[in-house]
Amino acid sequence: MKRLLLPILATAALAAPTAALGHSWHHHAVLAKLTGTGTSFGGASATASGTLVGRSDKLATGTFSISLTNDLAHATTKTSDRGTLTCEPATASLTLTDSASSANKVTASLAGKTCTWTKTGSTDVVRAFFGRGTATGAGTLAALTGKTAKTVLLEKADGSVKGAVLAGRRGERSLLFSLGERRAEHESGCDRDH
Repeated sequence: MKRLLLPILATAALAAPTAALGHSWHHHAVLAKLTGTGTSFGGASATASGTLVGRSDKLATGTFSISLTNDLAHATTKTSDRGTLTCEPATASLTLTDSASSANKVTASLAGKTCTWTKTGSTDVVRAFFGRGTATGAGTLAALTGKTAKTVLLEKADGSVKGAVLAGRRGERSLLFSLGERRAEHESGCDRDH
């Protein structure tokens, strides 16, 4: 399970320094680390909420909420000697709200997938949602409207949720997110190409 979790956590914890992701606000925006609790991501629908634990000059503290819908009828399962990974298409509605003013917020409708990892010989599961969509900003975050929003959320069996939200220009941020997602798939033995 460590082989799957380490790349996901590295992506979620935003191991890449902020400077590597961009040099100014008008090109690259909200970069938020999330922590909270949620209902099981393994059902047809789930919710999560919590706080932002600052990684951005514009949205250092605040709250997040997400509503997730999984298409369980289209789930696929891959099993290896390390464990079982089940993924299904998913959509989500995300809101980030600045603690300084509720008028400063970012919303996004996201499309992606929810995956459940169960290590061989264990009943512990880890679930993750990976999604992307278009951000809509309000107040001091209005400049984010129309930008690409990417979200990674990791849920442990106890319901705790951690993750990250990136929103900004497609180029660099999309590449970093995609590379992290592909690395996690490869190291878990669930490459798309195999």
